[in-house]
Amino acid sequence: MRVVLVFPPRASATYVPLGIASLAAFIASAVPGTGVRLADLNIDTWLRLANADPRGQDLLDFVRGKTGTFLDPGQTLSIKPVWDRLRRQMSLLCRQAETFVATGEADTLFLSLLGNHTSQILASDPELVGISVLFPEQVPFAAALARTIRQAGGKKSGARCRVVMGGAMMSALSVQDLLTAVPEIDAVVCGEGEDAVAALCTGVAFSDIPGLTFRQGDEIRTNPKSRTISLKNLAVPDFSQLPLDAYFNPVPVLPVLFSRGCAWRKCRFCSHNFSFGGYRRKPVEAFVSELAEYQKTLGVCYFYSADEYILPRDMDAICEEILARRLKIFFHILGKPTADCTPGRLALWSAAGCRWIGWGIESGSQRLLDLVNKGTCVRDIQAVLKDSAAAGISNLGLMIFGLPTSSDPDLDQTLAFLSDVYDSLDGLTASAFVLFGNTHFARNARRYGIYIDGPGILINSSSAAVKSSRLKFRELASDGSLRVPRGALEVSRWQRYRRWLGEVPLLEQLPPEHWLIHVSGRWSPAVPALPFSSDTETA
Repeated sequence: MRVVLVFPPRASATYVPLGIASLAAFIASAVPGTGVRLADLNIDTWLRLANADPRGQDLLDFVRGKTGTFLDPGQTLSIKPVWDRLRRQMSLLCRQAETFVATGEADTLFLSLLGNHTSQILASDPELVGISVLFPEQVPFAAALARTIRQAGGKKSGARCRVVMGGAMMSALSVQDLLTAVPEIDAVVCGEGEDAVAALCTGVAFSDIPGLTFRQGDEIRTNPKSRTISLKNLAVPDFSQLPLDAYFNPVPVLPVLFSRGCAWRKCRFCSHNFSFGGYRRKPVEAFVSELAEYQKTLGVCYFYSADEYILPRDMDAICEEILARRLKIFFHILGKPTADCTPGRLALWSAAGCRWIGWGIESGSQRLLDLVNKGTCVRDIQAVLKDSAAAGISNLGLMIFGLPTSSDPDLDQTLAFLSDVYDSLDGLTASAFVLFGNTHFARNARRYGIYIDGPGILINSSSAAVKSSRLKFRELASDGSLRVPRGALEVSRWQRYRRWLGEVPLLEQLPPEHWLIHVSGRWSPAVPALPFSSDTETA
């Protein structure tokens, strides 16, 4: 079977898509003889925007390390307006995609781009097109592509190719709405997609494919979920078909995954686990071998963890294996700031190449941390952040403002906490609380003073609106009236307060891949942060 796996806009221009690389490797191992082609239309779109901008080539040369000094903060900031201009153009294209799905009309630029992307997909006359959607911003583009593929598909052989959508975002929207709103989509895979995509590649009937939702006559049917796949013998993601030298990075930076799901799985606000079938992890030796193979075959030394977070004992084992093999690599992880992240452990992680940790802090109020069942202690968080910085690891604080029942005293405690740890942080994300369906807070909304207005809308078409699992809500005041959620107000107060602490750090303004490269060079000048010349970035 001829298969094309597609990653549509809009994601970061620095992001190499892990999902389609993983599926390509799995198909090769499970269904030998299948012809699989990868199409990263996201980076293709960024390149088109850059090539159309008067200073786009200057940006490309700089972010790829061909001109200037990539690690110089002044030069990084001087090129930022060009990138910001491209981001605005990409946002306009996203709105055009929404208009196209709703009305069938769009401006000439978008229609030309859509036509080109459709031609790229259909160039090999595929029998199956799989569209991987990771972020909400990709949904309009994916829906528009499905429509034009169906309109133009199969012209070479007269056969009608199947168009199937999957990815983590399918667990964050109404699949029935999507199939109704965009009838050009034949089926949707929810949850982990390996078994489904393998079955699709053999051409079996939709009714026999695990985890598939599809249209049968006038009805929409959902098959039983697929099995939970062991990661022990899972094929290593294959990035070789992706243009690693095309991304907006001076050296290749790959996303990697040690585990699936979350080992804690108790946070009452979290919806991240909906797309996974339970927590499990790869064998440490196999995972480190994966990193070593990427370094050997693709020249990659920088890795960005896509795990929910890695348990400290597992991090110890990974780092000990890296050191035993004497691998010279740099990597990022997400962490949970608990007391078992000791100074000794952090020093081990740093020695193995951990240069940056995004810490799930959420709040400086112990009452709120207990309420959301985070399993952390403010006193321990303070110690971990300071110990991590002392070990040479860059810290990003992940904050949620306006958590359910949050009050002025809670915010005051959070601001005092951030003041205390501010010198140990290189950046902060300040997110307003988002309510997702099926989470503890959504199921017990009134208990926490939450009034749910209804689901948000991702896209509209003439047939239906596609609802998101993200819910619109208001808060119940003590007098019974409804008020806007506190989240935005608390973020605003934090932003005003922050001015007294200093300027927004440069690292906070960078995409994740660039953050990793910057701190790797800063931490150890003796080890070149950019070990490859521009003509040896990839194999």
